[in-house]
Amino acid sequence: MASQESTQLNNIRASYSELLQQVNVALHTQVGDATRLREVRSRVLALARAASQHQRVFPPSEYTTLQDSLTRMVADLDQACHQSIDPPDADPLQVVQIVRTGRRGRPPKKIQRQFLQFALEMRGPAAIARLLNCSSRHVRHEALRLGLAMPGDPVFSSTTDAEGNHIRQHTMSTAPVSTLTDDELDQALIAMLASFPHFGRKLIASNLRSQGHRVPDARIRSSYLRVRGVPAAFGQRIIVRKKYQVPGPNSLVHHDGQHGLIRWKLVIHCFIDGYSRFITGLRVHTNNHAETVLTLFLETATCHGVPSRVRGDHGTENIRVAEWMEEHRGLNRGSYIWGQSVHNTRIERLWYDVTRGFGLKWKNFFLELERCCGLDADNPAHIWLVHYLFLDAINHDAHEWAETWNAHVLHIKGERAASPRELFMFGMVRHGPWGITHIVEPPHEDVADVAAFGIDWASEFSKPLFTCP
Repeated sequence: MASQESTQLNNIRASYSELLQQVNVALHTQVGDATRLREVRSRVLALARAASQHQRVFPPSEYTTLQDSLTRMVADLDQACHQSIDPPDADPLQVVQIVRTGRRGRPPKKIQRQFLQFALEMRGPAAIARLLNCSSRHVRHEALRLGLAMPGDPVFSSTTDAEGNHIRQHTMSTAPVSTLTDDELDQALIAMLASFPHFGRKLIASNLRSQGHRVPDARIRSSYLRVRGVPAAFGQRIIVRKKYQVPGPNSLVHHDGQHGLIRWKLVIHCFIDGYSRFITGLRVHTNNHAETVLTLFLETATCHGVPSRVRGDHGTENIRVAEWMEEHRGLNRGSYIWGQSVHNTRIERLWYDVTRGFGLKWKNFFLELERCCGLDADNPAHIWLVHYLFLDAINHDAHEWAETWNAHVLHIKGERAASPRELFMFGMVRHGPWGITHIVEPPHEDVADVAAFGIDWASEFSKPLFTCP
């Protein structure tokens, strides 16, 4: 009997040690993620019930300490459910101004012109109204007041036929479609697929949309068949992945370099927002130096704001970005997160699309030059000539591909389908701004270690939040 009780006690102690590690990981890396925190909380409660059922095997003082620790775990996990690991660093964006007129009735809301102009390019009045907590009719009135829309036809119109009967007709209010003819659309697809041969239906529509053409899917399918013929695989493919969660835009930016063209001394560098998948910077360089990566980062920060955190791998080309982030965002808070490439999920998944989008085309082109035209990748003069002749064209493709990516529609389970540009912009309004108040300054040299954020760690922390009883 004593041996059995000793085994039960040791099992509960081992379970507590394992649970202690899981709770510390959750409280360090999953603050605000209610689903995962509740999973850990249920394990704590299960251990508390098991300990209560076997209370007789514990020394009294150890059982009291165990219950106190489990109670504090539950309380801290509950508190973490309602916190954000990365709160906004500025006041909410004021895109709506409430005007107090002193008259009776609800005060009118005036929508900021710049915001409304951009929002109407992305979404309709109904979706904007849900974001701003007003009616779609008010959004329409504001667009008319600011000159961003023209008055439409009456909702209903009456006509009289030859027999004298009055006919009431409803006027459609859908957005106008492109006026491109079939021949013009075919030529547009031919030019597009020459630059991006692996574009599918969604990216074709996104590229046309980025050029100002709203073309129905049926016309795109017909044009694709005329230009390319029947594709081998042309349909929706569902990919199931683990849930990725960060508080909002500019909370965490991923970056990396891709060496698909390194044979010809070309490196593709990219920065992508983790929340929205919005590409803030994509460029092909002739070197992999830390100063080159920092220059691209500062340009993205000037345009889109300074992110709260940046994640990259342990490459030496990332040192200058890490120094700058530690200097401007602070030490010991994870301003720059060093980690393995497998944890840099957003950017690693993007590289597949970059390669299919334009990288593979240029790789095949250079291999063809080697095979047929005598290009020697080991000859510095040949490499210089490749850079001189083709670098601008490659970067033009990179820029156009990034614009297409930022305009393509993402289908996220449980959320409205939206493009990365929409998610980035409207996320700033919905969740608060990160980084847009910071001024980009020259980089300073200062390096420090960082904490974990933005992935699901499986390792333990050296300094636990709780101690074993």
